[in-house]
Amino acid sequence: MKIGIDIDNVIADTFKDLSDYFNEFMGRKVAPAEVVDIFRKERLKLWRYFFNAWRTKVMTKISPIDGAIETIKGWSGKNHIRLITGRFPLFNRQTKSWLKQHNIPYHELHHAREKQKYLKAKDCDIFIEDHFEECELLADHCERVFLYDRPWNQFTLRKKNITRVKNWAEISRALSR
Repeated sequence: MKIGIDIDNVIADTFKDLSDYFNEFMGRKVAPAEVVDIFRKERLKLWRYFFNAWRTKVMTKISPIDGAIETIKGWSGKNHIRLITGRFPLFNRQTKSWLKQHNIPYHELHHAREKQKYLKAKDCDIFIEDHFEECELLADHCERVFLYDRPWNQFTLRKKNITRVKNWAEISRALSR
């Protein structure tokens, strides 16, 4: 089986670990539900944010989400793991370093723009993602999609092959049925 997985806020607890850094950069406290809109609307300012984050190697300091590493390790021997992240390619080396530091197995790593992950995931049987619109697109190309529950993705699911999950244990249970 081919399993596609997003990294940020699915494997890596990015929002939790970077929210103070992000709020300091923005000069105000940003609610979790606002983050996706800010990423879309303030692109020029965010280029500076990403450059500063790259320079300070902030992406190497993020904690993994409970259960992610163990689950992926359990899958990796029998399945093909394809990590597809929305991180800029600028973070490729830091991303690989983080994955190695946490012993997260994978067969492929791809960087894809927002709403274009499906291009790298077309032949994945399963995909795990936290971005609602991305899930909607992925559902047209993957047999099953798991939407990792987050404050920014609280919309009604419209496609039958998308399942909202709260943690990695729920994903494992759903796949073992």
